[in-house]
Amino acid sequence: MGVEILDNGTRVLTAPGAAFGTDALLLARFAQPRQRERALDMCSGCGIVSLVWHDAGYRGPCTALELQPEGSALLAAAVEEQQLTHITPACADLRTWRQDEGQFDVCACNPPYFT
Repeated sequence: MGVEILDNGTRVLTAPGAAFGTDALLLARFAQPRQRERALDMCSGCGIVSLVWHDAGYRGPCTALELQPEGSALLAAAVEEQQLTHITPACADLRTWRQDEGQFDVCACNPPYFT
């Protein structure tokens, strides 16, 4: 397992197959939610988008939805370690997940890329 430290000290846990690239950082900065908005981070992987939002000062409710248990577990560990109670990891399939359906102000999606 690896650890990346964001600009303001937020820790991101990574592992082979659950890392992130520049595109995720750009997406997170482009789609930054406002404080009172409810956010959904779809295809969250290790939670990089949610954690960048936190690192930038966002403390509103955020659900981070990821299909792969390994990625979701990394975010869950980072959330617990840093006591980030406003971020809720959810390990589920986006195609069938319906929790809080229609209850988000901002949704970001950083899908996996395949060659």
